Amino acid sequence: MTLAAGISLQPGFGFGGVLRDTLPEPLRAAAPPTRAAGDDEAWMLETLRTAMAHNGLSDPNPVVGCVIVRDGRVMSRGATERIGERHAERVAVEAVPDRSIFRGATAYVTLEPCSHHGRQPPCADMLASLGLARCVVALRDPFPLVDGAGLARLQAAGVAVSVGTLAAEAAAWHAPFLLRQRLGRPLVAAKWAQTLDGQLAYDDGAERWLTGKAARAHTHWLRQKYDAILVGAGTVLADDPALTVRDAAGDRHRHPLRLVYDPNGRALAALPQRLERWKAGLLSADAPTVFLLGAEAARRAAALEALLPPSAAMLALPDGPPVEALFDALAGPAAVARLGRPVGSVMVEGGPRLLGLLLEAGRVDLAHVFIAPAIGGGERNRIAFPGSAAATRDWRPIATAALGPDLLAEYASPAVAAHLARLVDAGAMDLPLRHG
Repeated sequence: MTLAAGISLQPGFGFGGVLRDTLPEPLRAAAPPTRAAGDDEAWMLETLRTAMAHNGLSDPNPVVGCVIVRDGRVMSRGATERIGERHAERVAVEAVPDRSIFRGATAYVTLEPCSHHGRQPPCADMLASLGLARCVVALRDPFPLVDGAGLARLQAAGVAVSVGTLAAEAAAWHAPFLLRQRLGRPLVAAKWAQTLDGQLAYDDGAERWLTGKAARAHTHWLRQKYDAILVGAGTVLADDPALTVRDAAGDRHRHPLRLVYDPNGRALAALPQRLERWKAGLLSADAPTVFLLGAEAARRAAALEALLPPSAAMLALPDGPPVEALFDALAGPAAVARLGRPVGSVMVEGGPRLLGLLLEAGRVDLAHVFIAPAIGGGERNRIAFPGSAAATRDWRPIATAALGPDLLAEYASPAVAAHLARLVDAGAMDLPLRHG
């Protein structure tokens, strides 16, 4: 569903997909159920759930789902494999030796089938050859080499094409892929937990969780959606976080690149004392870890580099304003070497200082906010910055849901909300298509 300059998701959905499917079985009842209005929504819901089984697997390609249905029964299904391997539609079709069973069937796909030759042949041509009666697509693909051409090829083959079923929910699911193209830079999401009165931690310094198990499991699910997790030195020193995917539902397809924003070298200075502890957490071999240091801190810390395990590295930030230097570093060769490609999306799990720095600079696009049913009552540990930054105003609510005792509220910046609305609205307005 679209609103003025934004979208709103149906109950039971979030940027992570179907909320119940993000949680391990014992916790699933903590999330709200979904409701499908009619057969097409019910099958598209199943298609989105099929995609979710490959969360994080195919990046930087979108994690697409495809379900092919005939006479009310699933004939086959598939989700996008690792980059360079098969797309969802091809996985579904090649799972069945006798393609004649697809004649007269309906294919449901979360994103428009591709129409160009990349590492795989065009999925639109393959679907067009099956004798399908219909193809129901949640969302048109804005990628310039597709952008309606896949839909047009299906129509030219006599397939009835419908676009827009669960479009907002598909746009939220595919947000890292879609928004990276629209923005021309990495997508930045912020995740934080807070009390009802806005504290991100209790002032007494006691080590206890703000939120419950369901909220923490959903956070781990979200980590797989992003290329990198960014924290500040304060979070590392206070919490010793591992920043890996442990408690979410399903298979673990990847752990994100771990980035520690440490311009003054505070966290790295603690390395000799915390090395053994961090080897089981922040510096584990599960994923690379990169300390982002200011030039002076990098010089001081050079002697510590030999202590780092092979999966960890230090990176000197380039000169310039702090936020710009940070994102310039993410586009640089050292970060590319660690990830194998430029960082396309980042989830910030830092404390109030790092979050405030990025919010004030207008560099946060999405927010995953977990609100605990508690009053902190303190004065510290709040997001704050001097002045009144225009970039922090008029954020658009996208989804809200109870996760056990906690509330998940997800927002988009005004610009990103408008991008999402345009993507959702772009589907049906241009049908019928006769190009490509």
